[in-house]
Amino acid sequence: MNIRGVNFGGWLVLEKWIAPALFAGTEAADEYHLARELPEAEYRKRMEEHRSTFIREEDFLFLAQQGINTIRIPIPFYIFGDRSPYTGCIKYLDFAFDMAEKYGLRILIDLHMVPGSQNGFDNGGICGVCKWSGMPEEVDYTLRLLEKLAIRYGSREGLWGIQPLNEPITDALTGDIPWEQVWIRNIYPPRNAAEEAGSAPIRMEFLRKFYEDAYARVMPHLREDKYFMIHDAFRTSLWKDFMREERFRNVVLDTHFYFGSVEAGGCPKSPDAYRAVVEGRFYPVLDEMSRYFPVVTGEWSLDSGYAKDLENRADRENAYCMAAEIQRKAWEHTAGSFFWTYRILSDSPDADAWSFEKAVKWMK
Repeated sequence: MNIRGVNFGGWLVLEKWIAPALFAGTEAADEYHLARELPEAEYRKRMEEHRSTFIREEDFLFLAQQGINTIRIPIPFYIFGDRSPYTGCIKYLDFAFDMAEKYGLRILIDLHMVPGSQNGFDNGGICGVCKWSGMPEEVDYTLRLLEKLAIRYGSREGLWGIQPLNEPITDALTGDIPWEQVWIRNIYPPRNAAEEAGSAPIRMEFLRKFYEDAYARVMPHLREDKYFMIHDAFRTSLWKDFMREERFRNVVLDTHFYFGSVEAGGCPKSPDAYRAVVEGRFYPVLDEMSRYFPVVTGEWSLDSGYAKDLENRADRENAYCMAAEIQRKAWEHTAGSFFWTYRILSDSPDADAWSFEKAVKWMK
């Protein structure tokens, strides 16, 4: 396994910072409120225009020419158009498979957003809310959705695998503190108390069972060369004893890495500090966990606090090259990686660090 991948973030699952024009004229910070603040006709018009133009055939050709072999496509729970007021987008995932197969690429279907959210992030659909795991009917809906996707794409040549849940926030990360004290709410504040009510971190026991249930729903419909990728819930080392039985096959562990996250943990904003934390802390974890699963870095970028603080354009570009070099050496300890993300529709000064189509020149 040698994944050289890119995410299609901001295409079928929206993030305001990736495509801010979609949110113009609203106070919405996430998809939940965008779909409810815009008049229905305007919402549908914006979504169709965005989806049909954000990713086109030439993008698949470009990625193949850059040596990319796999695309991670975040999808929403409403992809089949069965959850009002959202508008479905399954035809665009069909299009992606057609294009991937035409240009020799493969696709990882990543269920990035579930009803009620699994993390409280904007990319979880509704900021500051994490209620999905406490709603059994929605958990069952999610499992049926995953099975439906497996049936639809399981024998497609273009399928690399399915990821049943992106970035769940669990009690293993937050501890026993109540949701109202979790740091996520400071970054992604909930709109109001009524929407947030009932939120709580997902319990690790629940997440493990969900992964096993999702595996049982998905894998019987997938060809033997397809994979099932689980996110580590930001606790990479806690999965050593998971899915070790012979009945589990082709399970891959997904971990996400950003310099911003290690800075939040106390890492100074400097190339030497970044290199030290990657080589001293990240390498050993990757090497250890690779004894149990193929490990893939599902998200990474060139962004860093160090680069942001540089006013000179040439210095900032040198910082991007540094970030690329440090991280790509790290991915040699894994089965591959997916850059976040392919395209940014923003003129933010640090957008280049997140946009593969621009950042690729610093990764040569």
